[in-house]
Amino acid sequence: MRHNRREFMRAIGVGTIGSSALLAADSAAAADGSERADSSAGSYFDPDDGFADAAPWLDDDTPVYTVTEPTREAFEAAVNRSGPRVVVFETSGTIDLGAERLTIDEDELYLAGQTAPSPGITLVRGGLWVEADDCLLRHIRVRPGDAGQDVGWIPDGVRTADETENNVIDHCSITWAVDENGSPGYDSRRTTYSNCIMAEGLADATHPKGTHSYGSLVGDGAEEVALYGNVWAHNIGRNPRLKAETRSALVNNVMYHYNESVNLGDSTVASIVGNSFLRVDEGDYNIEGGGEVYGDANTTDPETPMYGPDVTLLDEPPLWPDGLSPLSTADATRHNLAYAGARPGDRTYQDRRVINNVRNFGGEYIDSQSAVGGYPDLAENSRELHVPESDLRQWLESHAVRVEQREAGSR
Repeated sequence: MRHNRREFMRAIGVGTIGSSALLAADSAAAADGSERADSSAGSYFDPDDGFADAAPWLDDDTPVYTVTEPTREAFEAAVNRSGPRVVVFETSGTIDLGAERLTIDEDELYLAGQTAPSPGITLVRGGLWVEADDCLLRHIRVRPGDAGQDVGWIPDGVRTADETENNVIDHCSITWAVDENGSPGYDSRRTTYSNCIMAEGLADATHPKGTHSYGSLVGDGAEEVALYGNVWAHNIGRNPRLKAETRSALVNNVMYHYNESVNLGDSTVASIVGNSFLRVDEGDYNIEGGGEVYGDANTTDPETPMYGPDVTLLDEPPLWPDGLSPLSTADATRHNLAYAGARPGDRTYQDRRVINNVRNFGGEYIDSQSAVGGYPDLAENSRELHVPESDLRQWLESHAVRVEQREAGSR
């Protein structure tokens, strides 16, 4: 069963966005320099709008586990319990992964970062790997960085493992990966990345191949991949790369400052609709390689051709998620700058900085997190949560809507 966010928001009396709300939010942000979303609106895109079904196993009897301190030990113990589970947070703060990847290896996890008090949860010095099925990860930040390591340290940000199924990464901020920021695994099925910021892949860092700085790689054989409402920024390439025998829908995203954007394999099949390709650095084309593409309403710099000569253009979408209704390209750009990332109404410095770069056509590629202020040291604030005995899904959604709307500290 699909649980449509827009229907839920109407039910609780929160307006959904349209052009007027987007313009109002955009104008307010430009006027006062803030990144606050309009108080009467929430993100348009639902985690269920792709091919994946977000946490279909969730019901009122699902166990809820609480993280009360921002440590790797507490976090890992909660997320890797067995069986269906929801993980909530009574603390904010920075969780140091200790220069080691953290792997989620048990199916049916709802990681509810939206329940943390301001300023939320950020994982640093390591990436997050989903080696499980039927997981929903929301409203967290993952910033691996170089972690003071030598050549050979190549963390991803948030990656779903090969042959996994039905995973959704929604409203996450993923920066400073040495390999790719956010990627569906090889031969995976029904994977969604929605409403995410995936930015500043490190360039000349610790990758043994030298300069890297990549956004996202959709692994060979991945099918029913949905990428919508995202902002890729300051990644030299793979924004995203859609590899061989992949089938993807790439809809209403913003790609900003790159040498290469969408790279296709000869057997790639994709629907690419309503995306903004901005500040092309050196690339010859925005969408290049082989493969078959249905493209519509994509916009770019006037001097950059949209499609390379080897792309086969289709007359109709070869695949399309049932739940996805695209915005106009202009509205999608405004929407994503207002609502992408872990906590759009409660953005920390690094997310504000990246989004302001896109707004103002600023910023550059970076080699280390130290070039932009280094790892965050977030305040460790606490509050008690009261998990309801019924309507658990609606309770979690209400927390999600709040962090997409509210200014930091307005609790």
